[in-house]
Amino acid sequence: MSNLNNHKVDHLFLLVGENPLPNYVAARTLLREDGIVYLVFTNQTKNQKNCLLGVDGLAGYKIKRKEIDLANYESNSYHIRERVQKQIKSLSPGSVGLNYTGGTKAMAVHAYKAVQELKPDAVFSYLDPRSLKMCIEQQSNKTLEFDVHLKLSFEEMFKLHNRNYWLESNPPDKEGILPDAAAKILEIYQDETLAENWKLWRKTQLRRLTKNGDYWKTEEEIKNIKSIPLQELCQPIKDILRQELDTSATEIRLDITRRKGFKSFRQICEWLDGTWLESYVLKQVQNIKNEYDIKDCMMSFHIKDTNIGKGWRERFEFDVAFIKSYQLFAISCTTSKDHKLCKQKLFEAHLRARQLGGDEARVALVCLSEQPGWIRDEVRFAISDKKIKIFGSSDLTNLADGIADWIESNNEEANA
Repeated sequence: MSNLNNHKVDHLFLLVGENPLPNYVAARTLLREDGIVYLVFTNQTKNQKNCLLGVDGLAGYKIKRKEIDLANYESNSYHIRERVQKQIKSLSPGSVGLNYTGGTKAMAVHAYKAVQELKPDAVFSYLDPRSLKMCIEQQSNKTLEFDVHLKLSFEEMFKLHNRNYWLESNPPDKEGILPDAAAKILEIYQDETLAENWKLWRKTQLRRLTKNGDYWKTEEEIKNIKSIPLQELCQPIKDILRQELDTSATEIRLDITRRKGFKSFRQICEWLDGTWLESYVLKQVQNIKNEYDIKDCMMSFHIKDTNIGKGWRERFEFDVAFIKSYQLFAISCTTSKDHKLCKQKLFEAHLRARQLGGDEARVALVCLSEQPGWIRDEVRFAISDKKIKIFGSSDLTNLADGIADWIESNNEEANA
């Protein structure tokens, strides 16, 4: 009975594309021990090639690597054929393979022909983003498909994209903050009167005291505030805060509340302003983590951009994400019902998830909209991705089951 190990090769040619993840998966699963990977790249994919070459990529697994530089000839049949075949003619004895998942369509066609001319018995393969299977071509026979048993961590995935620089002062959280309290705040949002009271307090007290315009004040400034009044809140909300955050009947003492597991005074304010929903969502993922073989799940990814000289600024943020095998699932969270804001959050999450996880990435939005279907229909006019999932207010009570169904539907599609 055939398995993927029967199709490993000694010399594996990889076409480097904009996302290095498929190349990484192919090298880790299709290369024999002591084999050599040949990275075929262009000027446009030089950075991706460098990430694959580095100690945080294939070098970390002591995989031997060589380079085939196509410069700007990504669609020139003569140059692709010449440079690929020159390398093939100098190979030591052993089996040859080409994985053409990455690169442009023109590169794939011309590289395929170049290898086939000299090595007609080569192993030709591609990683199917729809089925999540490694596909091995067979002459005159049905293509073979194999599950890929490779588990990536978030650090491995980020480093593959030269993004190993989430803020040292604010790294992702493996555990949510007060998820049980977050569940109780979610109940507040099920009551329209309480929800409006909570929103008004956030605007007139929390944000007024702790923000300068759209931005949070510095940690030292917030620390000096010491407390936030609660008089405007309804009694049911005060009771929850008193039980869960150790507040008094009249105020939140930030120094006391910080002892509940917050890393900073600012984080308390962020949590009260809406990141409690991230804690709730992360807990729902953790509830099904073992059942669905989820390797990593985290929240609050603050990613900095180092492409601005010696400085940096925050480039983007993931709310909640988890990895199953090598597949990224990204969840954007918002306590808003506003369709425009919900769509904006979803668009950004979709863009960032595809940048990191490639075509295999899956994206969802958790929001408090009572009409999530409308958001989904509106988004699909702009994003041709039928795998996007939107969880609205009615889905949140049993969110763990909803996320499980999302994973299951993804698995069903992959196995279809």
